[in-house]
Amino acid sequence: MQKFLLILFICAFSIGTFGQKRKKERFPSYFGVVASPVIPNNFIGAVHSEFLDSSGTMSTDFHNKWGFTFGATIRIGLSKSISLETGISQVRRIYDVGVSIPDSNIYDSQKLSFVNYDIPINALFYVRMTEKWYTDASLGVSITHYPSDVQDSMLPEAKKAIIIQGRRTASTYFAFNAGVGFEYRTEKAGTFFLGFGAKVPFKPPFFGVSILRQSGTSHQLFGYKPISAGYFTIDFRYFIPSSKKKKDPVNQPIIE
Repeated sequence: MQKFLLILFICAFSIGTFGQKRKKERFPSYFGVVASPVIPNNFIGAVHSEFLDSSGTMSTDFHNKWGFTFGATIRIGLSKSISLETGISQVRRIYDVGVSIPDSNIYDSQKLSFVNYDIPINALFYVRMTEKWYTDASLGVSITHYPSDVQDSMLPEAKKAIIIQGRRTASTYFAFNAGVGFEYRTEKAGTFFLGFGAKVPFKPPFFGVSILRQSGTSHQLFGYKPISAGYFTIDFRYFIPSSKKKKDPVNQPIIE
């Protein structure tokens, strides 16, 4: 998977660089970077996902914390007011998982991190406000890949272990994207963008799981729940300025 992502990134960089160097390109393409905090919420996701085991003895809470995403982006010009935007980003989601078993006086917690790779495909629409200021709106889908399940453990007492897991519902899934923002364009310094985005998976990407195991016995407590993982972002993007080729003096007309 890492080799595939590296190849995809190199291809994306090459396409973006080539697009910026075309001499007679009417609607140029741009290459840039994007960084965003991942903001959990209860509107399109869930800050807390709580569930019990089948006996009602063990309670588990997956508390969604702020995460972050960072990656590369390519903007392909289609017209003066429409572009296609794609790229690849690494997204890190962080959960504080709390497990409580009141009958045994067990209260413990552990952080669990999820890393996935996101490839957005968005249509981007511009409205020019001034000479250098634009407002943007985007709409599209993302291909999101989770490389593996995640797991950690807690040892609240001797001979007792609590295993917490994030089990993927699928390795790859799709999500809906939407965003709005403002950008400032300059010829020499590039383009600076600040905006807000939303990502809503078409289905829960993973299950939250908790298991209590006790040594010396086959008895265990088991609980799980699908986790709603939609989130908001505050998007910071920077696009490299398009390079203009210098005129070739050999091909210039001679002025007498």
